[in-house]
Amino acid sequence: MTLMPRKPAHRPPVQERSRKSLRRMLDAAEVVLAKHGLEGATLPRIAAKAGVSPANVYRRFRDKDALMAAVFHRLRKRSSAATAAQVDPEMVRPIGLAGFSRNIIEGMIRNYRADSGLSRAGVQYSEQHWETAFVRKTRVSEAQSFQMMVDTFMIWRDQVKHPDPERAVRFGFIIIALALRELILFNRMRIFRDILPLDDDTLKHELPRMFLRYLGVESGEVPGGAAAPQATPLAQ
Repeated sequence: MTLMPRKPAHRPPVQERSRKSLRRMLDAAEVVLAKHGLEGATLPRIAAKAGVSPANVYRRFRDKDALMAAVFHRLRKRSSAATAAQVDPEMVRPIGLAGFSRNIIEGMIRNYRADSGLSRAGVQYSEQHWETAFVRKTRVSEAQSFQMMVDTFMIWRDQVKHPDPERAVRFGFIIIALALRELILFNRMRIFRDILPLDDDTLKHELPRMFLRYLGVESGEVPGGAAAPQATPLAQ
């Protein structure tokens, strides 16, 4: 028996009109994901938001998974480009270790808060498709971006008193990313309301202090006023 070839997951656009249509679909998918979550991001709902028919979406994408992969691939490209600019050693060297730590952590908090619905959908999608080729490639890309950030921290290696400075930076940001994922992405600040009321200002103040103390930096005070590009969420 001869099997029919499987339809490609994504048909790339050729003409400018098709490229614009694709952008509308991806933009609409981001809006729907942020509002309705991964389960609620149906192709008919995305098509309606994009102002196209569901048939047009199915002509472009084989199924919902193919569309989601395209959405998160575009997000990852934006994030990687932003990270490369934000951790340029020559740009951030004047800020110093404490200022750079504060800016990275504050940027993570801002981005988690601004894109919480979309970021939450991205986390859920990756967990559900952990071994697919696209998610594996995304993990590699995220690891590379994280390494760039760690390498930038190492320009202040001599200020870190932890016996293994690189390991300390990695471990510290794993803990911060896990905390922000739970508290902001999954809205679990209320769980700790009776123990310690938490808000974003508290996180911006305390997380850098905790991180710097863990590194063994002598001055745990994080100076204000330093400017740096906004950091993107790490370890989604």
